[in-house]
Amino acid sequence: EKALEVPADQCKATVPDLTEGQAYEFRVSAINAAGPGEPSDATAPLVAKSRNKPPVIDRSNLIEVRIKAGQAFVFDCKVSGEPAPKTKWLLKKKELYTKDNVKVTHVDYNTKLKVTNSTRSDSGLYTVHAENANGEDSADVKVIVIDKPSPPNGPLKVEDVHANGCTLKWSPPDDDGGQPIDSYVVEKLDEATGRWVPAGETDGPTTSLAVKGLTPGHKYKFRVRAKNRQGTSDPLTTPHATEAKNPYDEPTKPGTPTIKDFDKDFVDLEWARPESDGGSPISGYII
Repeated sequence: EKALEVPADQCKATVPDLTEGQAYEFRVSAINAAGPGEPSDATAPLVAKSRNKPPVIDRSNLIEVRIKAGQAFVFDCKVSGEPAPKTKWLLKKKELYTKDNVKVTHVDYNTKLKVTNSTRSDSGLYTVHAENANGEDSADVKVIVIDKPSPPNGPLKVEDVHANGCTLKWSPPDDDGGQPIDSYVVEKLDEATGRWVPAGETDGPTTSLAVKGLTPGHKYKFRVRAKNRQGTSDPLTTPHATEAKNPYDEPTKPGTPTIKDFDKDFVDLEWARPESDGGSPISGYII
């Protein structure tokens, strides 16, 4: 299709009225009295577009992602601009490169981020950035990877110990796994058996539990796990065993009673106090 004609002394031309986005090829024929000669070879295809245009990121695929640990997610973005913008991906303002479970692909006018086998560390605010000589553009998208919680924080305190029970206290985990903590699961280990068995479960996310049913004189270890909808955390364990005993012992025996006086209907006795009250004040004597 003829586009225009120029004089013989002009070996250059500007072709007007192109349609933006349309691909064109061009060739030139010389003309004399005999008519047009054989045309030149055609140029390479050229798409009619601006040569200087700031980047614009297509945000249509940047939709917030909420997935379970182990699943994959992908962001595939078209990027316009002239010249072709340079692109990069960032997580929490740190640039991402292809490594381990992360694959980043950059080609002209397109950039793609794929994360496989996701973990909690892949959660956060992702940023795609495009830049050329005429400007820059950035867009953010949030990713939440949900998983079981991290272990509760210690120390795991054993308080109010008595012969049949005790009270355990701890602190919430650093990471709830992206979901609320539903409860805490407590287990006990009797050193006499060497087996972990259930000791109780909290009603909600409270961080203490009264443990009952201990055998007096036995030594116990305890551990606690945080629980959410995705599962149960690794445990927080007491570093040493605690003996199930009252915080005091029985008093030692008093001295042998001495008869001080008596008659047909009474006797007066005296005795020495016990050497030890067992850690609790003497409240009386049984005769």
